Amino acid sequence: MVLLLLFFSTSVFAQNKQVVTDSLEIAFLPALSYSSDFGFLFGGLIHKYHYKKDVEPFHSFTQVAALISTKGLASGLIEHDKPYAFNSKNRFINQFYVSRFLQDTYYGVGSYQKINDSFTANNTLYSYQSFSIGFDSRLRVPLSKKDNTSLNLLAILNFDYVTPVDNGPDRLITQQQPLGVDGGRTLQFGTGLIWENRNSEFRPTKGSYLESSIEIGQKWFGSSYNTYVFEADLRKYISFFLLKEITWANRFYTKNTGGEVPYWKLAYAGDDETLRGYPSDRFLDDNVLLFNTELRTWLFNIEAVNGEFGGTLFLDVGRTYPNGESLDTIINDLKYSFGVGGTSSFFTPDFVLRCDVGFSEEGTGVYFTAGYMF
Repeated sequence: MVLLLLFFSTSVFAQNKQVVTDSLEIAFLPALSYSSDFGFLFGGLIHKYHYKKDVEPFHSFTQVAALISTKGLASGLIEHDKPYAFNSKNRFINQFYVSRFLQDTYYGVGSYQKINDSFTANNTLYSYQSFSIGFDSRLRVPLSKKDNTSLNLLAILNFDYVTPVDNGPDRLITQQQPLGVDGGRTLQFGTGLIWENRNSEFRPTKGSYLESSIEIGQKWFGSSYNTYVFEADLRKYISFFLLKEITWANRFYTKNTGGEVPYWKLAYAGDDETLRGYPSDRFLDDNVLLFNTELRTWLFNIEAVNGEFGGTLFLDVGRTYPNGESLDTIINDLKYSFGVGGTSSFFTPDFVLRCDVGFSEEGTGVYFTAGYMF
C-alpha cells in the first residue's frame, strides 16, 4: 500500500490559572491510498475536534471527506456529532453522504460457493454501476449514568435512495433482478438502547459496549418497501501487559431483516468492517452473524510528528444466512479470515488511522481507513 499524508493541526486555548478549558484540534489529510474494494483512492479527509473542560467525549466533532478512486468511485461524506445538543444532555449525530460507483459489487443473494480470487474474478459479471444518496440521524437520550456506566435511549431516522445505472445483460445483478434493481428509496424510523462502560469511545482498552436497535420502513410514510431491520452489537475489551500493554478486543454482531428488503438493505459480510479478506458484499442474505477478535498495542512514539504507531492481529468469523436456516447449517458453514494491521494516531488520541491486510480462502484484502473497526 502506498500512502502519502500531509497533516495540519491548529489549537486554540482559553486558559484560567494554566488550566486548559477550550481547545480545537484539526487534522487534514490529502491522501493517496489503496483499498482492494475501491482501487487507488485520491481525496481528502478533515477531522475537527472541539474539546471543552468537563465535556466528554468532546464538545463537538465534524468530519468531511471526499474521495475518487481508480475503480470509478466518487463519494462525499459530512458528519457532525454534538453531545449536549440543544443545551440538553442529549447527543445528536448526523451523517449525509452521496456516492457514484462504476464498479460496485454484487455476487448474488445466498451465494456461498467458493470463488477463486474473488477480488478480481470476472469483474464484468460481478460488478455494476450504482448511485446512492442518503442521511442518517441518531439521537441518544441518557436514561441513567453512574460513574463510567451509562444507559441511553436511541432514536433513529434514516433515508437512502439507491439505483443501479446503465447495467447490461452481462451483469449478474441484471440477470438475477433482486428487489431494488430498478432503484428505490427506504425511509426508516427506529429505536434502541445503548449500554456501555468503556474507558474510551475511540480507543478503548477495557469495558463493554452493547447496542441493540430495530428500524421499520413502511410505504405509507414514504418508503418504497415495507421492511424491518434488527441489529445487535456487543463489544468487550480486556487489557494485559506482555512486553507492551496489549488490548484484547472482541465483537459479536448480528443483523436480521424481514419483509420486502431491497438488496442494499440485506445483511452482508465482506469488507473492512465485517470479514476482512473478502470483497465488499461478498455474502448477502436475510441475516448475518459475525465474531471479530483483535489484539492491539501501541509500539512507539515519534515526537517530531506528534504521532503514535502500533499494530494489530485479528481473526474474523461469520456468515450470512436466509430466514428459516437451521443453527447446524449456520455453524457448519462459517467463513474465516485473519490478518495483521498497522495503526497510527496524530495530534489527539481520538484520531486513529489503520491499515489492515486480511487473508481468506478467496484472496487478500487491503484496507486503509480512519478509526478502529470496533
